[in-house]
Amino acid sequence: MTRIAFHLAPALMLAYGVVRLIDGRDGQHGPGPAWTVGHLIFLGSLLLYGGVIAGLHDRVRAASAGTAHRVAAGVTAAVAAFGLVTFVRVAIVDIVVGLQAANPAEKRALADRYADVPAVLPQAVYEIGPVFFMLGLLALLVQFAAVTPGRRAVAALSPVLVLLGFVTITLDLDLLPAGAALIWLALALATREPNPSSPARHRTPATA
Repeated sequence: MTRIAFHLAPALMLAYGVVRLIDGRDGQHGPGPAWTVGHLIFLGSLLLYGGVIAGLHDRVRAASAGTAHRVAAGVTAAVAAFGLVTFVRVAIVDIVVGLQAANPAEKRALADRYADVPAVLPQAVYEIGPVFFMLGLLALLVQFAAVTPGRRAVAALSPVLVLLGFVTITLDLDLLPAGAALIWLALALATREPNPSSPARHRTPATA
């Protein structure tokens, strides 16, 4: 199931990006069926990213020889998970707002009303929380590349592609499908099985 999450999470994010483009053809995003369907797809994507975080954490721990790497992986996964929870909250609030609002003006008013719900953490934490998910996922991929020396060149591409994906999405939400495709490629590389052949087999024997 974890391996499936590495592909399905970004695939659903890409699908949400497409639905969002369809929803915005009239110049506005929501409320309406496209808004609700899109955010339900996005919520599914976020929940599957929980499996991605767990999977990367397990891979880093399994490949790590030292305690420091394992502790770092645990801390990074916790940061990513915290950010993901706040991201899930954003998706749920958007779904609730979309179902209750009758027009864009009412949607904005309801979004302001729910800005600090649940009132457990300051509103600022909810606003920046998703950044922790992005940074945590990126850091986990960097750690994964560092502990897989046999395929470091391939594994190192994953954090680069994820960074490009997040930057693309941040610059323009209309580029969400492209950003999701980059993240999908990054996670596909992270799940790619290493080449069983060892470099030692191809060494030229030393001459006497």
